[in-house]
Amino acid sequence: MDKKTKTIIIIVSCVCALAVAGIVALLVSMNHLRKENEEKEREIFNLNEQVAFEQSQAVLRFDDEHALDEQLQTFEHLKVDNDSLQQLLDQQTEHAKELVEEIKKLRKENTNDQARINELLKQLADVRELIMGYIRQIDELNAQNQVLTAENQQVKQENQQIRQQNTHLTTQNQQLTETVTRAKQLDVTNFEMTPLNKRDKKTRYLRKTVKLQLDYTIGKNITTEPGMKTIYLRLTGPDDQLLGEQEGKVFDFEDGQVPYSLKQDIEYAGEVYHGTFYWPFSGEAREGSYRVEFFADGNQIGQYSFVLD
Repeated sequence: MDKKTKTIIIIVSCVCALAVAGIVALLVSMNHLRKENEEKEREIFNLNEQVAFEQSQAVLRFDDEHALDEQLQTFEHLKVDNDSLQQLLDQQTEHAKELVEEIKKLRKENTNDQARINELLKQLADVRELIMGYIRQIDELNAQNQVLTAENQQVKQENQQIRQQNTHLTTQNQQLTETVTRAKQLDVTNFEMTPLNKRDKKTRYLRKTVKLQLDYTIGKNITTEPGMKTIYLRLTGPDDQLLGEQEGKVFDFEDGQVPYSLKQDIEYAGEVYHGTFYWPFSGEAREGSYRVEFFADGNQIGQYSFVLD
């Protein structure tokens, strides 16, 4: 065999090999496409089966008038607190009622339009699913409301605790204010009465007494504001009548005005202060028990009693 013949044989062999490889690859590709088509056909078949099953189930759910009426009553008795959802429920219930009436009418007429009945039953099933979706929303809202209610209750409890704390603080502040007010209040720490005769000398005899010397002492108080103070004195006789009461002689005390016997303006600097009032009798001094009260800055700052005999 010459060289030229060998070359031809080799070329022919290569061409045949390539042809065989191409045919094999084509067969493999065709087989793969066939399998894909078979899988798609099975999926379509299964989907059709599922749709047919769901339609049959929809029909079976409402296979008689009793089932239709029972389902319709269930729809009509659904009531919720949410106005928007209640409106949607009412709309779908009305739609369901229309579908049921048409289905009953077709069945009563004994028509052969089973396809239309099945279509209406399917629509009724769709309405039922839609309503069930609303119910699920209602359940979710109720669950959220329960959480919010619990949170609201917790907030109320916390607010109650805060109010109690504020009340306690207010009470403490009031007590503190009262304490500070009492601390600032002047206080008559000592009182002494001396009967005087017409020569302003001390006397032991009631018939010679024409005047009373009323000495008082205000204690030291560094918390009160220093400055001019007006001291009011009320002197009550044996018959519990205020001595020296006159129209216009009043001072402010406890949201009212109180008459007084004498008053005195003093300059108080926070240190111990000694002061004196004089009360002249317009007639004879009467025997009996007397009471003297001191007031300043709207407060009663001292009260004493003495006896003339």
